[in-house]
Amino acid sequence: MINIDRFSIAFIIFLTFFSLILRTYRLTEPNHYYFDEVYHAVTAKAYADNNPAAYNPFSPPPKEGTAYDWLHPPLAKLIQAGSIKIYGDVSFGWRLPSLVFGTAIIPATFILAYILFGPLAAIFASTVIAFENLTFVMSRITMNDVFVTFFVIVSFIFAALYVKSTSQESKSTSKVTLYLLLTSIFLGLALASKWTGLYAIVVIFGYIVWPSIKKNEFYFKFLLLLIVPILIYLGSYGQFWIQGHSIRQFIDLHKQIWWYQNTRNLKHSYSTTPLYCVPEGLDGPKTWCPWALDTRGVYFSYEQYGTKAGYIYALGNPLILWAGIVAVSYLIGKFIEEKSKTYLLVLAGYFIFWLPWIFTPRVLFFYHYLSSIPFLSIALGLTLAKLFGTKLVFISILILGIFIAVFFYFYPISSGWPIEVAAIEKYMWLKTWR
Repeated sequence: MINIDRFSIAFIIFLTFFSLILRTYRLTEPNHYYFDEVYHAVTAKAYADNNPAAYNPFSPPPKEGTAYDWLHPPLAKLIQAGSIKIYGDVSFGWRLPSLVFGTAIIPATFILAYILFGPLAAIFASTVIAFENLTFVMSRITMNDVFVTFFVIVSFIFAALYVKSTSQESKSTSKVTLYLLLTSIFLGLALASKWTGLYAIVVIFGYIVWPSIKKNEFYFKFLLLLIVPILIYLGSYGQFWIQGHSIRQFIDLHKQIWWYQNTRNLKHSYSTTPLYCVPEGLDGPKTWCPWALDTRGVYFSYEQYGTKAGYIYALGNPLILWAGIVAVSYLIGKFIEEKSKTYLLVLAGYFIFWLPWIFTPRVLFFYHYLSSIPFLSIALGLTLAKLFGTKLVFISILILGIFIAVFFYFYPISSGWPIEVAAIEKYMWLKTWR
């Protein structure tokens, strides 16, 4: 499978454990719903209670200021419901699954980078994503984004192992088929968490199948990449089916989902597209604020603690995201030079999760960029590893140290740590962050 050296194993265990502790601290604050928890946590509780109202687009809000989230597939919320059944309808119960899956993105990124580029790139890449602020924030809120991101990365891991196995002379047919099946399963889990999992299916299908098509070969086992995700998606609605809903109701539900996803007149102070800020909706005025430049985050929470305030601001680590543009550009150059499928896979993974949103018929938010960040981190990891292999060893370590320092600088407004109310100003590096 993967032969990882002992130092790398020890490193990623330590990094993951440290990151878990960092993310767990004050996980229960604020001790109430905030931002989209008014949809996701509420719906997870309804799933835990086996309440069919959660699947009905026309159900009245269960509480004032809340609503059921029927817009997304149920898998992530079913996992959250399981946590609520165990730990109760409390903030720890809602958020624990996000903590686990969000932290798991770190070793998953490490493994993918290790397979593609070796141990040094993996160490750099996993360190980068461990200290990336948006990833940190999304690991501590009851939403579905860290779930789809984790499942996507794992599907890429098995896809890379599949391609690697097929290129070996002494390839094992059973192992190759197993990797393909596991790729398909995790693609299905991604799709069953959020529709953006479909983008991963497109990339991996092309990555695995295209070389065979060029040789005028096509194996029926490739259909696993389509059939298995569809079956898992349908299976994620198991509670829906058990409750007695019909196929017609399933179709009607998805018509409502599609209608909402194509609604242009939604407005929010922090709504964006991948390129523009659109607080008045897509038909209103636009200002340039691309996700890739970390120009517009989202205020998730403001909590008063006596004379102090706790802010949770979904903003990326600016230096990581800005340096990531350079790293992605470097990877594009390497791909043009070497025509390597490995570079193309990382680039496709990075671009596929935000570029199509340029044509979105609805407003979005900066956190939709999350699934691109592991691939950005791998691009940065490879770039820093290349620097490390030259006379610029110190520079690569210095850059990584600066990334970590910036993470801790922004830690208070990523975690809701109480600060003086006026102190928020020192974090507003850009006017668009206000």
